[in-house]
Amino acid sequence: MKLTVLRRSMSGPRAASLILGAVFGGLVAVGTALLGLVDYDTPEAGVGVLAVVMLLWTLGWALGPMLTGGDATLRLDYFTLVPLRPRTLALGLLGAGFIGITPLLGLVAFSVLIVRGACLGLLPLLVAVPATLLQLLFVVVLAKFTMQGLGSVVRSRLGWEVSSLVVGFVVAFLNTGWFAIGFFIKLFTGEWAANAGTVVRLLPSGWSVVAVDAARRSDWATVAAALGGLAVLCLLLFAVWTAMLSRQLVRGTTGGKAQQGSARGTGGLLPDSVGGAVMGKELRLWARDPRRARFLRIALWTGVFTGLLPLLSGFQVMLPWTGVVAALFAGALCANLYGLDAGAIWLTLVVPGAERVDVRARQVTWLLIVAPVTLVLTLALTAVSSAGWAWPWVLAVLPAVLGGAAGLIPLMSVLGAAPFPDRPGGNPLDGFNDESGDQVRLQTLVVLLFQLFCALPAVGVVVAGTVLDSAPLRWAGVVVGVATGLLYAWGLGRAAQRRLENRGPELLDVMRKGVRRAPEAAKSEAEDGSASEAGGLGDLSGGRAAAVGTLITLGILSFAPQGAVALCLSAFGVPTRSWFVALYAPSALQIPVAAAFLVLGLVCFWAVYLLVRANRPGTPDHEAPRPTEAPRERAAVR
Repeated sequence: MKLTVLRRSMSGPRAASLILGAVFGGLVAVGTALLGLVDYDTPEAGVGVLAVVMLLWTLGWALGPMLTGGDATLRLDYFTLVPLRPRTLALGLLGAGFIGITPLLGLVAFSVLIVRGACLGLLPLLVAVPATLLQLLFVVVLAKFTMQGLGSVVRSRLGWEVSSLVVGFVVAFLNTGWFAIGFFIKLFTGEWAANAGTVVRLLPSGWSVVAVDAARRSDWATVAAALGGLAVLCLLLFAVWTAMLSRQLVRGTTGGKAQQGSARGTGGLLPDSVGGAVMGKELRLWARDPRRARFLRIALWTGVFTGLLPLLSGFQVMLPWTGVVAALFAGALCANLYGLDAGAIWLTLVVPGAERVDVRARQVTWLLIVAPVTLVLTLALTAVSSAGWAWPWVLAVLPAVLGGAAGLIPLMSVLGAAPFPDRPGGNPLDGFNDESGDQVRLQTLVVLLFQLFCALPAVGVVVAGTVLDSAPLRWAGVVVGVATGLLYAWGLGRAAQRRLENRGPELLDVMRKGVRRAPEAAKSEAEDGSASEAGGLGDLSGGRAAAVGTLITLGILSFAPQGAVALCLSAFGVPTRSWFVALYAPSALQIPVAAAFLVLGLVCFWAVYLLVRANRPGTPDHEAPRPTEAPRERAAVR
């Protein structure tokens, strides 16, 4: 069943996403396997390194579903009415969990045990084979258990906070975790190395490595304890997961606690008007809806941890930017705002002239929720960091980012809304397994990138003031940031309003049927010579979709970390180079190299625009098929 679903859902963008993920994941997995060939100073050092690597892979399997929504190919609600025992269903779902690219990459990465065992001798090699298989079984069961457990916990407010904190930490670690590399190197090589090495060996993720090393010493009691303990742990996780499956099959997902949040005290503060009614509705949704609440909390924790993680190595450079980062991710994660409402949008469409009020009220509500928190974070942490130079920078960028987000959120959500899955018996953390997932990921990246572009005018003024050593000019950037933020919010909101007025019925149809076009509609378009108006990513061929995905990835990496971040680090003289190419150049060439990466990123984005534009109807590369005979002409002939 899973193979059939995967085979029939591989559209152009999904195939491209799968190929790109397989390529990048394959490189990491092969690199992990090659660690088994490294000649370590002592066998104990090799055990410690491999145990740390296994811990990282295990954390990726356990926390990855929280970021991606897990594997939504086979949803639990598909089997609600099927007469299967929970244990039988769990066995089937567990077996399906080994099908796909991700388990294959995990097997390649865990084969580092086999490579290491082959280097140590015949007996370690023989032990490494079952150790590898048990390690793969452990992470697959752990991923199922984590996803199901968090899906049950996330319905409570405590669950919202815990899951959001974990996801925010993971995203922040991807943002600024490289600042803390020095701390972790000291942790595993300094005075704490012995204690840290002992901890990673004792964790279940390191038991397979301990078993292979014990086989080298012919310590068969340790081998049996490590492998047996891993097998027993897999059985326990499977048993608990089965029990959670059976409870969810009976209860579904409609819990009372998750729906009891309120926005008390707003009745007297909101205007007694249509706009006030929409704002009240939005405030209650942001407080009660688990998905909306998690998005805001993830953005908040991402900003906080992005600023705090560099402190582990003594760097305070990111601390003033905590509020800005939180605003960036709040805008990116809320980019599918209308998709969160799904079919409820018809309530707006049936009221004449309600589109303008709806868009503006949503913008104001989002700003009322996000702006105060991000402003407090910015003011407090900038003051704590004692970074006086950062005041004009953060106060200029923050309003521009907030205004850009307030305009981009409704516009992007009406340009390409993707309804979230909302099925009884499903998991609140479930992701997508169709074009909706590709649409949401694209929206998130586009809004995140465009918010950075929105800040460029204010940043340009501050940069000019810094270069010319003019304090009034630097502070003028704050005025530019506020002015451009208001302009973005008004202009982009106006565009969203017009789009909703002109294309509201089509948007409602997408909300009802999903992003994927029905085969009958595609067939009728081919017959009468019409084509989709959007001509967007969903209509790209597999080759073009792969090229677009590659260019977007290359553009983001070139523009953001290798360009913008490296440029700031070089300008402020931060003594860290990490993985930034420009910082390895001579001092006089660092800024030009970073600027070259910025240009490369813009070129990649322009190439993406050209590829998508060439796919639209009416362009030479995308001409609608012309039928040889019109239907009326064929009828006349008959």
